[in-house]
Amino acid sequence: MTMIYAIHPTNADHLATVTAEMETLGAPTIRVVDCGDHYIALEGSHRIAAAHALGMEPILEIYDQDDVIEIGGYDWFEACDWCGTSYAAGEVAGALFNPSAAVDYRF
Repeated sequence: MTMIYAIHPTNADHLATVTAEMETLGAPTIRVVDCGDHYIALEGSHRIAAAHALGMEPILEIYDQDDVIEIGGYDWFEACDWCGTSYAAGEVAGALFNPSAAVDYRF
């Protein structure tokens, strides 16, 4: 079983739109960081929730914690202090992960 933590809560209206699109497009690809016994998604909170609701397993693009990633490639980068920079994937996942707000999905 694969456990993925989404870093953002979902909005019901946007989730409905994404779910409808996914019914046509199929399983999404999600970039995640391998944290040993679970993954932390760097994106795609709505896509993960929609895939889970539809019984689809997302396709994972997996980064090791030491992999360097470009921050500008994510939809949340505008709100962070790291804009236009590169960091280790594990450092980014650790900074984004909020245990009290994270939602876990099991596939």
